[in-house]
Amino acid sequence: LCACTIPVDESHSFWKCSLRDAGFDIVDFSLQAALSLQRAQLPKARSELRLAQLDDRDAIEAIARQSFRNGRYHADPLFPQELADKRYYHWVRNALAAKDTIDRVYVMGKPGSVQGFFHITKEEDFSDLRLVAIAPQFKGSVLGFEIYVSTLNMLRGMGVRRVQSVISAANTAVMNVHAMLGFSFSAPEMIFHWHQDGFGRKDD
Repeated sequence: LCACTIPVDESHSFWKCSLRDAGFDIVDFSLQAALSLQRAQLPKARSELRLAQLDDRDAIEAIARQSFRNGRYHADPLFPQELADKRYYHWVRNALAAKDTIDRVYVMGKPGSVQGFFHITKEEDFSDLRLVAIAPQFKGSVLGFEIYVSTLNMLRGMGVRRVQSVISAANTAVMNVHAMLGFSFSAPEMIFHWHQDGFGRKDD
C-alpha cells in the first residue's frame, strides 16, 4: 500500500490526474479544524476527566478497537477491516506508553468503568486533539459531545489558547460536534491509496 495526500485546489489538478493515471484512488477527504479557546463560548462541562492510569489501558484499547469506522483505512474498500481497527489500538497503546510529556490520554469514567478517552498533545498554549472515542454502548448519546466539552474546558483552564485537529470529512457526527463548538474548517485534502495488484480485503 502506498498513500499520498494533496490539497484540494486547482493548482494540484495535475497531481490529481497523474495519481489516477498511476492507479491511485481517492479514499478519503480530510479537513483541519481549529478553535481559539480565548474567544470560544463553551458550554459548561458536566463531566470530569482524569489522566489515564495503567489500570485503564485494557478498557481504552478495547474502545479503540471497536469505535472507529471513519478514516483513510476504514474508507478504503481494499484494506482489511481488522488491520484498520488495529491501527487505533496501536495508536492508543503508543500514546499511553509515550515518555514525552506532551502526549496525554484523558478518560471519562471511574477506574474499571471507562466510558471514553481523548488523546491530546499539549505544547505551551497549543493543543493538538489527536484521537477521541467513546465506548460502543454510548454511541448516539450525548457522551460524545460531553467529552469534547470537558476536554476543551479543561485545556482552557490549563492555559491553552488554541486547539487544532484533523478530521475525516466523511465523519459527519464529528464534523457536527466541531461546528457546534465553533471550530473553523480549512486545508481540505484528498487522500489517495495505491494497492499492489492482487491485494484485496480478506475479512471473509
